[in-house]
Amino acid sequence: MKVSKKNIAITGVAVSLAAVMLIGGGTFAYLKGETDPITNSFRTNQVQVSLEETTGNEYNIIPGTTQRKDPKVTVNNTVDAYVFVEITDETDNLVDYAIADGWMPVDGVPNVYYRLVSAIQDIKEFSVLKNDEVRYSKALENDDMTDGSGSLKRDINLTFNAVAIQAEPFANAEEAYKAKDSIITSDTDVIEAAIMDGMPVVLSADAKVDSAALDRAGADIDLNGQELKIGGTTPIVLNSSKSISLKDGTLVLENQNSRRVGIAICEGGNLELNDVNMTATDVSMVVDKGTNKATVDIIDSVITSTDNYILSTNAGNPETGANVVINIKNSTLIAQNSDSTAVLMNVPGTLNIEDSHLEANRQGLIVRCGNATVNNSTVKSNVTTDMIQQNSWDYYDNNKWGSGNEVPVAAVVVGNRGAEGAISYPYDATLTSINSSFIIANKLPVYAAGYNGHTATISGIDSANVVQSTGFGGNVVINS
Repeated sequence: MKVSKKNIAITGVAVSLAAVMLIGGGTFAYLKGETDPITNSFRTNQVQVSLEETTGNEYNIIPGTTQRKDPKVTVNNTVDAYVFVEITDETDNLVDYAIADGWMPVDGVPNVYYRLVSAIQDIKEFSVLKNDEVRYSKALENDDMTDGSGSLKRDINLTFNAVAIQAEPFANAEEAYKAKDSIITSDTDVIEAAIMDGMPVVLSADAKVDSAALDRAGADIDLNGQELKIGGTTPIVLNSSKSISLKDGTLVLENQNSRRVGIAICEGGNLELNDVNMTATDVSMVVDKGTNKATVDIIDSVITSTDNYILSTNAGNPETGANVVINIKNSTLIAQNSDSTAVLMNVPGTLNIEDSHLEANRQGLIVRCGNATVNNSTVKSNVTTDMIQQNSWDYYDNNKWGSGNEVPVAAVVVGNRGAEGAISYPYDATLTSINSSFIIANKLPVYAAGYNGHTATISGIDSANVVQSTGFGGNVVINS
C-alpha cells in the first residue's frame, strides 16, 4: 500500500507522543486558568411601623383649655421608607390641633401626611401633633356642643392610623401611598373585583381580563414583568375622568370589535403606558370623537399593532380637541398593517414626540391640525413605489384629501386639503422638528398643505425636503 507523506508525518507525531507519555509517566496539561469564586450575599430587610399614645383616648372638651394628646409613630426600617399618618377628623370643628414639624401633606389626598425615614437615621419616633396637644377654642358655646334636639353631640372622634412602605422603587410619596393597598394576584376574578373597587393591582403571574372590567372603572395595574391579555368584544372606554395606568410588563390587546378600537379615551380620560411592551391585534388606541380634554402618555414603551393605526384622534366633532395632550417619550411605535399610519393627529391639541421612533407602511405621522413637536426622533414610512401604484395612493397628491390617512404618502404629512369652503379640520397645523429624521424611499419626506384660509407651519426642516400645496387662501410656512 502506498502511504502519503502526510500520513507518514501524522503517524510519526503519534509515535513520538506515545513515547513521551510512556517516558514521562503518562501525564500532560493544557494551558488553562481559573478565577477565585465570588460569593454574593443578599440581606433581607423589613419595614415595620407602630402607633402608640400614652395620654389615653377619652377627653373632655372644655372651652379655652389645652389637653395633652401624644400619638407617636415608631418606625423599624432597614431600608429607607415612606411613613404616612392618616387622620380621620370627626370632631365637628370642636377640637383644634396642628401637625408636628417634619410631616408633609400627600398631594391630592386630604388629611394624610408623610415623611421619608432613612434606614440609618438615629431617631425613628415621631410625634404626630405639634406639642403633643389638642386645644379647645374659647369661643365654643353650649350650642356648639349640642345637636338640633338639644342633646349633647356624640361620636366626636379623632382617629389616627400609621402606614409605612419602602421608598424604592417609587418616584415620590404619592406613588408609594397609592401602592400601599395594592392587590397582588393573577386571578382573573380577583383582578376584576379589585378594578371595580378602585384598588391598584400588582400581577404575580401572567393573567387575562375582559375589556368590560376595565371599561367600567379604569385601572391602575403594575404588570410586574408579567403579561396581561385583554380579551372581550368591546373597546375599553375611558371617560368621566377615568384613567388606565399600566407599567412594567407586557400588554396584549385582543378585544377585537366592530370599531377596531382597543382603548377609547373620551372626555376627561387619561391613559398612561410606562415601560410596556404592547401588541394589539386589529385594534388601536383612539382619542374619541367629541373629546375636548384628555391625556395620553406613552413612556419607555414598545407598541406594535396590526390595525391601520397605533394611536389616532377622531375629528368627528370639529369644535373639540383643543385640550387633548399626547406625549410619546423614549418609545417605539410600529404599525404593521399594509395600509397604516403610526400616529394620526387631527384635532387642535398638542402632540409631543421625544427620543422615539414611529414607523408604518403608508405614513409615519400625520398632523392634520394641532401642534406637534418631534424632538430627537425618527419617523419612517416603509412605502414603496409599487405599493403606491397598486393602491393609487398618489391620487391625493393633486386632489382633495379623504378622512383619516387618505392623504398623500410621506414620512410625515402636515395640514389639510379640502374642497373650497370645506369645514373639516378647520384649524392650522404646526410641526416643529428638533434634531429629527423623516425617512421614506423615492419621495420627499414631508408633505405640507394649507387650504381654506388655514396655514401649515413647519420649523426645523429644509424646504427642499417638503412638498408644498396651497389653495383657497391657505398657506404653507417653512422656517428651516
